[in-house]
Amino acid sequence: MHIARPTYTAALLLLLAFPLLAQEVRDDNLLHILHADSLVGLSSENIEARKFIGNVRMRQGKVHIKCDQAIQHLNKDLVELEGNVVITQDTLTLKTRRGKYDSKNKLASTIWGIHLDDGNVTLEARTGDYNMDSRIAVFSDSVLVSEPEAAILAQDLVYYRDSSKAIATNSVYITFADETALILADSVIHYIDAKRTYFHKSPRLWQVDTANVERSDSLGAMEDTIRLDTLSITAKYMESIRDSADSFFARDSVETVRTELAARSGTMNYLRSDSLVALRFDPILWYEGSQITGDSIAVQLANNKLHALDVFGNAFSLSASKPTDTDSIGPPGRYDQMSGVNIFMRFKDDAAERIIVDKTAISLYYLYDDRALNGVRRESGDRIIIDFEEGDGRWIRTHSGVEGTYYPERFVTGKETSYNLEGFYLRNDRPVQPPMPAMPHPLERYREQHTP
Repeated sequence: MHIARPTYTAALLLLLAFPLLAQEVRDDNLLHILHADSLVGLSSENIEARKFIGNVRMRQGKVHIKCDQAIQHLNKDLVELEGNVVITQDTLTLKTRRGKYDSKNKLASTIWGIHLDDGNVTLEARTGDYNMDSRIAVFSDSVLVSEPEAAILAQDLVYYRDSSKAIATNSVYITFADETALILADSVIHYIDAKRTYFHKSPRLWQVDTANVERSDSLGAMEDTIRLDTLSITAKYMESIRDSADSFFARDSVETVRTELAARSGTMNYLRSDSLVALRFDPILWYEGSQITGDSIAVQLANNKLHALDVFGNAFSLSASKPTDTDSIGPPGRYDQMSGVNIFMRFKDDAAERIIVDKTAISLYYLYDDRALNGVRRESGDRIIIDFEEGDGRWIRTHSGVEGTYYPERFVTGKETSYNLEGFYLRNDRPVQPPMPAMPHPLERYREQHTP
């Protein structure tokens, strides 16, 4: 390429022309050169260009550009920008070390690292384009989106400023400012102003809660230890609504696991403000040694502890029978069972306090005489109430239309399955908690900055 060095007079005339052009030409589609410390003309057979050096300033309509150096290709409507590049448009500021500006399409692009801040959202990535007319950013390669409510890390992301919407794809991580939650998905649609987020393609959620646990040391003194309780949810689709409704929804093959509680369901709806979890469409819930099924199940939490568990429609509960609650296992094939239209359970300190089996209530429980097998008893009525003392069943009351039958042990041994209640179905697909991945460093840094 041949580089033409203009004479001092020609260069001076060109430099003097910059402010005149800026004043006389008001077409917003034209790129105006407002200032440069020096100018060099570049020309060859295929190139007509000008190189601006030092404190370069340009303007196209409401778009302002600053950089250390720039090469303007006159026959391509293209400007190469280098060194401390800053592009502004209304409240938006875009920064990069090096990039290009297509003045015809009003498109800024770079592969040298990009930082975008529009006063509401901050985006960072290794490569990216931003269109000044459509106000759409297309970023890729380790994209980080930060806003007051959440942060997203993804391989690819499109940000629509006018609708305040971000679409992230490929290995998406998201965390929220006021929660210890981490969500992974292949595709996320995040509405920033509306505070709504939609997760597609088998998202997974982990949320870590801390609980103080008192224990005695070897000297009998009480001291506090910290236990981490991790909630995990997997499904094919999730959504988070963080407005006044403040809810979290998951559907299709939903699995929920938290310490001693696990569940499968078609849908799961969590109302944060009410600490209420609703499971629907063939839900099944395991709590400690119990398996519970029904048409729908509602779980009420209080201070991160199980407070109430209500089963509506075709309610059924079974648990392995044991001589006492201190026994880790019981006789094989023996399950205490309850069935009814509804079952209502209340808990205190994570232990059952009262169970009410409502409408067409039936209970079946195995008996023991000082750990010796002692037959089985079946009772039915309109309502059965079981009160517990320190987690062990103490009082069982049956109301209205009471029927009860006791079967001695000699009729039970080896024939336990024949006594199972209608609807008995022992499941062996209790979900286990997937391992929680490490929080990516950019999101960890975001959480440190936004944790009160």
